[in-house]
Parts: sequence; structure tokens; C-alpha cells
Amino acid sequence: MGRLRWNEMLGEWVIIAPSRSDRPFQDEERVCPFCPDNGETSGNWCVLTLDNKYPALEPNPEYPPIFSDIIIETAAHGYCKVIVTSRNHNEQLEDMSKKQVTRVLQEFARVFQELDEKENIKYVAQFENRGKAVGVSLNHPHAQVYALPFIPPKIEREVQQVKKTWETEERCIVCDAIENERKTGTRIIKETANYISCVPFAARLPYEVHVYPRMHVASLVELEESLEELGEMLQDVARRYAAFFEEVAYVMVFHARPSNGDYPFWHFHIEFYPPWRDKSQRKHLAGIEKGTGTYTNDSTPECSAKQLREAI
Repeated sequence: MGRLRWNEMLGEWVIIAPSRSDRPFQDEERVCPFCPDNGETSGNWCVLTLDNKYPALEPNPEYPPIFSDIIIETAAHGYCKVIVTSRNHNEQLEDMSKKQVTRVLQEFARVFQELDEKENIKYVAQFENRGKAVGVSLNHPHAQVYALPFIPPKIEREVQQVKKTWETEERCIVCDAIENERKTGTRIIKETANYISCVPFAARLPYEVHVYPRMHVASLVELEESLEELGEMLQDVARRYAAFFEEVAYVMVFHARPSNGDYPFWHFHIEFYPPWRDKSQRKHLAGIEKGTGTYTNDSTPECSAKQLREAI
């Protein structure tokens, strides 16, 4: 049974999920559980959402909370889903048709909306882990969703920053960032009518890329009319990574507004984090990053953006 433990030093929740260690890792002899006609994946589908068999969170956990002067522990309430993004075991994001990528984003939006309305859910985290370099256990293209009973620390910090500027200066810092990137141009990778991709001005990682809608919206649900265009932007990032790096590996995270509240200041966006410092060398997070939370970028965002622009 998963638990939530409160880290009093950092003021944040940690998910303790020992059952996650039992999840399968792909090898040549193991049947892929996400390929069609393997139990849960039977039937005619293009994109399929499943309950995670090795969840870190449970919809109805039975675990008595512990509250004392020293420790705070409670049940890991929430939902863990897997979105299988293709029937084809080898069809990764950059290989999909426009229609398929649009289907995937429509499913992301549907699942977000469903879990966003659940009782006691504070944040719906949607993400894709891809590649051996980031420790992916199964190669079949898939994404994950965690519906959390708390707002994660990084999202909480973003909320505080954008809300402060919205309330004191009546402006959105993401909208401002988009306009600034368009003026300078040196960090932009691609721009379309409704979206922009760039290496952000203060990127933590050498080849971190953000995809921003140019309209001020709080979640993917509000982008229904331009999901095909967004899909093309995400594919473009993946194709540039595939052309530049020796191994395609990244974490892609959707930054939607928190649940259960009014967030007019929030600007939805998608962030990519590749684990590389150059074409083939890993960017290891070590003392300064893990010990203090301060990141050291081994490249300038302008140089990284230029390399990705020229990759294809």
C-alpha cells in the first residue's frame, strides 16, 4: 500500500510506493503488455487508457493516517493511469500520423478532464518518459497520468510566481516571455500561427524545450480547435531530438493548472527535458543540483536552440 509522507524540512509530500519495484522491465523474452490483444489491450482501439497495474496512488486506500509532532503519514490517495499512444510497438511520437497525434492529445484532454473533477484531487500530472537513458521500463509508446491529492512543489512555485505578477502588475509572465522570445528570435526553434517552441531564456538543462500556446489558456482542454497544430509542434521537437542525439530520450511534461480552484493567471505549456549535455554524453544531476536544487547548464540556451534548429 502506498503512503504519503510529509518532508517537514522541505515542506513537501513524498510518495512512498514499494509496489512500484515489482513493475516489469522490457526484454527480448517478455511479451509486451501494451501490444494489441494482450489481455487489457484487446479490441479495436487507436489510443487506450488503462489503470496502472503498479500504481503509486490508490483511489480507495485503507491506511490510517499518522499525525504526530515528528511524523505525518497518510494514505496515498489518487489515480495512476497509463495512456498507450499507439498499437504499433515501434511507432514513437515523431513517426505518428497527424491524425494519430491528434487522437493522443484528445485522449490526454479527456483523461485530464475526468480526473480533474475527482474528489480530493489537487493536481493532474501528465507526462511521457522515453528512452533507456531516463530509465523507461517498457519500450512501447505510452504516457502516464498521476492524479495527486496535493500540488507538486515545482507547480506550486510556478503558481506563486505567475499569480504574484498577475495580481500586482496585471500581466502574464508566460505571455510576456513568448513576446520576448519572438522579439529576440535566438532561442526560438519553431513558430506557427498558434504555438511557439523554444529553449527558454533560463533553461535548467542544456536542451530543455518548452512549447507554448500563444493564446492564454489554462489547460489542454481549451485547445481543442488547434490540437493537430500542437501535435505537429510536439512531433517537431521529437524529430529534432532524433536528428541531433545518438539516442532519443526525454521526459515530456504537461503543465496544466491545478484542480479545484480558480486559476485565471495560469498559462498552459509543455516542457521537454532530455538527459543529454551534448549529442551523446549524459547530463548527470549531482551535488549542486540534487543537494541544493540549483541547476548548472553546460550550454547557453541560444547555442542549444541553434543546434536544434539546424538539426533538420
